[in-house]
Formats: sequence, C-alpha cells, structure tokens
Amino acid sequence: MRTWKHKAVLVSLAILGSLGALTAATAFGAARDGAAPAGSITFLAGEATRSSAGKSEKLALGSLVYENDLIETSARTRLEIRLQDQSALRIGPQSKLQLVTAVFGKAPEDRQVNAKLAVGKVWAQVAHAVGGGGKFEVQTENAVAGVRGTTFRVDARHDRSCVVKVYAGAVAVAGSHLPRPEHGKTGQREEGGQAGQAEPQVTPEQGAQPPKSGKQGKRVQVAGPQQVTREQWERKVEAMMLVRVSADGKPSAVESFALASAGADDWEEWNRERDTR
Repeated sequence: MRTWKHKAVLVSLAILGSLGALTAATAFGAARDGAAPAGSITFLAGEATRSSAGKSEKLALGSLVYENDLIETSARTRLEIRLQDQSALRIGPQSKLQLVTAVFGKAPEDRQVNAKLAVGKVWAQVAHAVGGGGKFEVQTENAVAGVRGTTFRVDARHDRSCVVKVYAGAVAVAGSHLPRPEHGKTGQREEGGQAGQAEPQVTPEQGAQPPKSGKQGKRVQVAGPQQVTREQWERKVEAMMLVRVSADGKPSAVESFALASAGADDWEEWNRERDTR
C-alpha cells in the first residue's frame, strides 16, 4: 500500500511540474506588461528561438514576437515575421536579429521600427511608404539602412562587414565611419613648408622654440578644417543597386547587380517568391 501511495505522489508531482512549466511558457508567450506584440511568425522551416529578459523559448508557426526580442535561427532555417503594419522581416539560417524598436501607430508616419542584425541574413519587405517622423531601419554593427518603403536585403558577416542590396524602392545606407575635420582654427605654416600643416601646440613649460633652420620664415594663412558632407558617409541605394560596408564602417561606391540565375541564390529566389503572395 505504501508503495502504491508513494508512486501516486510521484506521478502527481510530475504532473504538477509539467503544468508549472506549461504555465511559465504560456506566461512568457503572453503579452508582457500589457504590451502589444510586434508581430507573429507566419513561416518557419527549421528551428528558431526568441529570447528576452533572460528567458528563451522555441518559436512555432503563429508564435508572437515582441519589442526587444532576440530572434536566433539554426542551420537550414528560414523564418518570416509579419509585423503589425503588414511589413515582413525574413531571417535566414544561423542569424541573430533583435527587434530593438517596434512601435506602430494609426498612421504610417507613426511607425518606428529598428531591427539590429548581429550576423546572418535578413530580407525586409516594407509595407506602406515611410514618411514624416516614421522610421524603418535595419542596423548592423557598422551600418544603418533606413528605408522609405521598399524591398531590400542585408547580409551581415562575422567580420562585421555587410552588403545591402535593394530590389525595389530606395534605401539610405550610412556607415559607422564618419570622417571628421581637424579641430581648431585656421592654421599657419612656414613658407616652403608642408602645405596644410598646422603649427604645433607649445605648452608654457616648453616655451617658444626657434625654427630648426634658424631662419624666420614668412607666415601665410592656410585653409582651416573643411565641413564633412553627408555624401562622404552615406549612400543612397536605389532599385537593383548595392553597397558594401567594410568591417571598419566605410561604405563603398554604389554599384548595380543583376538577379541571380536559377539555382544560384536560393535565399533570393525564396524571398522574391514570398513577396508575390
């Protein structure tokens, strides 16, 4: 009798443990603090997880995703997130993407979306034009791609470089490397010296030092720091054009590209087919 009761107790504990785990998973899947979901999983082939606040769960078709969620995919995995505004974010295999910001209002100009791709591939099909104060960006370690209503992809590599390809519309791509002018006012140089070379700074302890040649040269004015233009660090990438951003954040010149031949780029083919649905 004691053996039977002991087994019954163990079975009851096991059931309670399973119910507790199910309740915790359900609570994690529910809206957090009343927050509305950013979107849901509308396609999943393979395995993927979402993590937030130190907790993680496996994703399934229909799973909800929220702002600040980190989405991670395994090898040979493809995943599609349909956001509240009906835009689509598709994530390729072995990728990590965080929904840093996902705010949706009544109008397109209220939309604020920022997705950070640490590594891997993401394809964005942006619904409705982004205007006014609206924002839809995909960010990597060294670049930011901001759109106005378009279809584009970002491939982020482990060495921190990335490639942005635009299939429709236009994207402004900014690298993290921002050339900066030298600080200070208009410099001076000795006549016959190196053009554009500013006078060295002399501390009170050093005192004024005579020219090395022993001959006082004639001082002339040289140009001061030049304003850095937006074109030096940002590229406008239009349909069927691409830009490469190096590991140190420098964007290349914009160049054209052609659609891959059949079977050459299954990621491109699959996404273009999904875009037509």
